[in-house]
Amino acid sequence: MLIIKKSELKLVPANEHPLYIAECVDFNKIDASMLTNVMLDRMTEMGGVALSAPQVGLNMSMFVMGIDQARVEVFNPTIVSFSKEETLMNEGSLTFPGMLVIVRRPISITVEYYNKNGELQQNEFQGLTARIFQHAFDHLQGTTIKDRVSKLKWDMATKRLSNYKQKLVKKYTQKKLLDIKKAMEQTNGNT
Repeated sequence: MLIIKKSELKLVPANEHPLYIAECVDFNKIDASMLTNVMLDRMTEMGGVALSAPQVGLNMSMFVMGIDQARVEVFNPTIVSFSKEETLMNEGSLTFPGMLVIVRRPISITVEYYNKNGELQQNEFQGLTARIFQHAFDHLQGTTIKDRVSKLKWDMATKRLSNYKQKLVKKYTQKKLLDIKKAMEQTNGNT
């Protein structure tokens, strides 16, 4: 039986994200309950609302999602149907830290998946839950948010993030320089 430790689950760099469809989970070969707990712990530590197995280097059709105490483990999912109505919303991803892009997705979906006990679940998700499910499901299909937007939109988001990081560095550097200057003035005044 495959045992996975939380310390082994490291985010795969964006340029190494798998581009293939993840393999179906065989419940006879894994401890699904243990894997669920480890994945939920890592998701929480990373500040995410979902974490898929391919994001942490596991070739498994599995993800966890949840906000606060509402947690869901998803094994071997399929999206049965999508609503015709779609909406645009900012999405981020643990795969691309700090990036936000506007992605169009169906407002509601009907899904089937197995829980950690190997029991078939059928649900309809709407709104944010539907979006989170679709985003995590994309990772199982070898797709990321970068694939969901045009190159122009991606480049603009990359530039925004770069500018933001430069402003933070400048602000931090200026504060540190002021702290050093004050410390030097205090030292010179005390000699």
